[in-house]
Amino acid sequence: MPSTPELVDWSVARRVGRAIAGNGPPVARSEAERIVKEFHGHVETADRLVRAYTNLEPMREPGDTAVLGRAAWVDVNVEAMRGLLRPLGERLAPKIGNRRSGRLAVGLQIGILLGYISQKVLGQYDLLLATGEPGRVYFVGPNVVAAERRNRLDPHDFRLWIALHEVTHRTQFLAVPWLRDRVADLIEQYLAGIKVDRERLKEAMARVKELATAGPDAWRRANIIEIFLTGEQREAIDRMQSLMSVVEGHGNFVMDGVAAEEIPTYQNLREALNRQRAETGGAERAFQKLIALDLKYEQYAVGQQFFDEVAAEGGMAAVNRVWDKPENLPTLDELRDAKSWLQRVTPEPTLFDEQGS
Repeated sequence: MPSTPELVDWSVARRVGRAIAGNGPPVARSEAERIVKEFHGHVETADRLVRAYTNLEPMREPGDTAVLGRAAWVDVNVEAMRGLLRPLGERLAPKIGNRRSGRLAVGLQIGILLGYISQKVLGQYDLLLATGEPGRVYFVGPNVVAAERRNRLDPHDFRLWIALHEVTHRTQFLAVPWLRDRVADLIEQYLAGIKVDRERLKEAMARVKELATAGPDAWRRANIIEIFLTGEQREAIDRMQSLMSVVEGHGNFVMDGVAAEEIPTYQNLREALNRQRAETGGAERAFQKLIALDLKYEQYAVGQQFFDEVAAEGGMAAVNRVWDKPENLPTLDELRDAKSWLQRVTPEPTLFDEQGS
């Protein structure tokens, strides 16, 4: 039986990603063992605190928790991407054939991307969409230690704070039956919109020329990913951006809400994180824009403000209306206008409600 066609040289992606990732700060074996043990304990604590704060109850048993080095984080994400892209390889193989140079080029790009992100990420909830297993929570130990040392943070408090965010994501996906399928459907829509033909290349080059004539401001607002999107992909990206703003914003909303009550040094942690993002250099900001990583940071801010406003208006009951059904997800416009979203999803009072009967 022939092997599944591959669009990417995954061995190149892995080698490049590992090379760029590096090792991070030195950590003694005994300290690494303590970090692993502590994170497992924090995940248990965070699970209890997040359930109590959100009133969300997981409907499946959670997956594993792991503390990884940067290289191991690259490995697990290479495998995750490989699983997601395998159906696309089967669909496009007849069009692109066995082009080794193309696979090498894409592998190189993915390796650079993962290597860069592996130096930044503190924690991750991996949905494991390609396998159907319950998702796993990962923490990148060297990056956590580096952030603690650089900002002189209390390690116990900082690690619990990170755990709160990732466990909130785990709780979202285990407590909301349709959420995982929603993400999978949007990814499928995005991949289905990929075209490999001359007409598509013409469209992309026309977009490049359009940006070139529009001036430097247009280039600053664009990113290289958007330039090569088809119309179908742009629609999928808009829906995905809206969904991820909800998921990430809710994660920050819960993380900060619980931390304000449970973590003594919470304000120091928040200020240190904001300061670190503000001090990012111009070249690094340009690279983040190029790979659309800046969109993720915007998702945190826009989504969290939305949930802050919803909670102020209607408490946790109003917040949890987001999870009642897919139709309740806010649009990109509603994320910036929480009151309009509340008006749309709040049931009209009945005569009995008005009379208090």
